[in-house]
Amino acid sequence: MVESRDWNAYNTKLVNRGRPSTYLSEALKKHDKDLIEINRGKVGSPYRYSFMLIFGAFAIKCVDKKGYREATGTVFDYLLFYGVTYCPNFRTVQWRIQQLEKEGIKLMVYQSIEREEQDIDVIVDSTGMKSRKDGEYRSDMYGKIKEWKQLHIAISRKTHKILCMKITKAHSGDANQFVSMMKPIVDRKRVSSSIADGAYDSNENFEFCGVNGINPIIPVHISAVGRVGNIFRKRAIEEQFGFDRRPHAHRKYWFPGKEKRRQNQDKWRDETNFHQRSLVETVNSVFKGVFDESVFSKTSKMIEKELLLKAVIYNAFIA
Repeated sequence: MVESRDWNAYNTKLVNRGRPSTYLSEALKKHDKDLIEINRGKVGSPYRYSFMLIFGAFAIKCVDKKGYREATGTVFDYLLFYGVTYCPNFRTVQWRIQQLEKEGIKLMVYQSIEREEQDIDVIVDSTGMKSRKDGEYRSDMYGKIKEWKQLHIAISRKTHKILCMKITKAHSGDANQFVSMMKPIVDRKRVSSSIADGAYDSNENFEFCGVNGINPIIPVHISAVGRVGNIFRKRAIEEQFGFDRRPHAHRKYWFPGKEKRRQNQDKWRDETNFHQRSLVETVNSVFKGVFDESVFSKTSKMIEKELLLKAVIYNAFIA
């Protein structure tokens, strides 16, 4: 039975996305105290602002798709309404974001793992992000090749929050990223199952799931055979295709035909709720709808930081 959506709560969530208070209220609560503490004993160095204020300004820039100048203008008006006159300018916000360490931002993303229940179901997928916002006219008229980055994400089936994110070059392959995506999650929580499409079918991925006690809901290729590969993938092939273990004169197993394999695998998909993999497609769609399908940063290093910070914003304010 499909659960009915609470449309009032959904409407409120969309309204709150456009309110500056959503991103700045926490920074405003301790604004004066933070400024005094951060700038205590300051001599000659630039005036310092709290990270929550910088992060709030960056969130407004990303969600409202504004420039740094316009975003700081929104922040200034909001703070001025509450009698706060100290506000960072756009150069300060941009510089502070550039100074953030990538590993520190990853730890902020991993915080969503800590808030999950002990047994979590993880859904993994990838999508493309434009690294340069060129329109069709520019590409067709001037022969500009569109540049892409591959965005790999792992989400929680229950909360739809991003648990891990990885950015690679376009066409880097999905299967090679599965273990590195799952390892930070497994190190922090017990994972019950992992759902992914057929692009993640590999011996290494099934072995990782088997060793860590994860149920791999990953469809194997329709022409896969049970004679090669590790024991974990062989077990998945038998489970999905329904091999007959009765002994025959000249072979150990009876291999169903391709049509029968498809029927057995479709039945397996229904029994294991593989269709819930579509939830990650929804997250990809929301992520691109809120933040745009292209990035505004220019260098690979900043593109990675930008997308990781957007994942933090998504978990904190959007999901």
